[in-house]
Amino acid sequence: MRQHTYIASAVLGVVTASMLVAAAGTGASAVSAQPEAAPESVPESVPETAPEQAERSDHLRNVKIGEPVPAYRLPTTDGKFIDSGDAEGEVVVLVYLSAEQKSSEMAAVDSAALMKTYRDQPLRVVHATADVVHKGYFDRFRAENKIEVPLGLDAGRRLYGELGLIVFPTTIIVDPEGRLAHVLSTRGPEYARTLDAYVRHTLGQLDASGLEENLQSKPSQMGSPKSLAARHRAAARLLREKGLIADARRELGQAMELDPDDANIRLDLADINLQTGADREALDLARGVLDDLPEHRRAKEIFGIACFEIDAIEEAQRVLTEALVLNPEPGRVLYYLGRIAETQGRTAEAMQRYREAAERVLLDR
Repeated sequence: MRQHTYIASAVLGVVTASMLVAAAGTGASAVSAQPEAAPESVPESVPETAPEQAERSDHLRNVKIGEPVPAYRLPTTDGKFIDSGDAEGEVVVLVYLSAEQKSSEMAAVDSAALMKTYRDQPLRVVHATADVVHKGYFDRFRAENKIEVPLGLDAGRRLYGELGLIVFPTTIIVDPEGRLAHVLSTRGPEYARTLDAYVRHTLGQLDASGLEENLQSKPSQMGSPKSLAARHRAAARLLREKGLIADARRELGQAMELDPDDANIRLDLADINLQTGADREALDLARGVLDDLPEHRRAKEIFGIACFEIDAIEEAQRVLTEALVLNPEPGRVLYYLGRIAETQGRTAEAMQRYREAAERVLLDR
């Protein structure tokens, strides 16, 4: 059942063409709904020349170390507000993120962990983004990684401009008097360790010499198992994007050995199993996640697709329908519900599902 059906291909082609024609008729491009990309940022995959490296050093264009950070009040994804005035007397870690960028995802996870480490300290962590049209992506990512740090929506890019951001992600540490203390551009291998040292320094737990010593000290050869597992997972993503599936599978296997309870690592491997036809292995991995997290959206999606591929059609329809309710970006689920309907002879329903899937995929781009 793995090949695309004639009806699916025909509907996807018609919907794609009609949406592109509609966009052309209004004078809009297919991606015009997205906010303008940060002109100063450099994609992760582009090698840096020496001038670019200098441009991306740890600083902001418009605020220097020791200067006051501009005030801000941002609406959050849960309907509240992040107000810089509420953080008076506290150290603030503000991480400005980009949607669907691996380094931003890792910075979000690393910075969120500070709230547990410094729960009894005057420390506040906030996230911000200008990519408001990708709210569904952020909601899903934050739920799957159990991130409770508020995410502010900088829809008009006012904060982005007042700070003078250069690259995504950018992390700034603000002292209790509201002045810029430190800046971390991008998310390198030593991000978590450097961020922790900057926070301790800004909290007054390290003096200048102690900070220098921490930054220059050689990190542990091994690091924590979770940190190493995250690195293997990130490597697997890059390898998979390049089509190196066997290498990606090996990286995920090593990640699972280090952190066997991580649901996302198990589901990444399950997704690769689906891609390579190892449907029952994918089913088992997804079922294991659902045993621990019964409402996990991605686990339901992969479990349902695996059921479809092994001809367990009724179970696939039940689970994918549940996943559809939980999923803010349901293009893939709608597609497989269309295939189920087509398999069962409900051609009109299948065509409707395929059309909905195509529209969601195109609108989410």
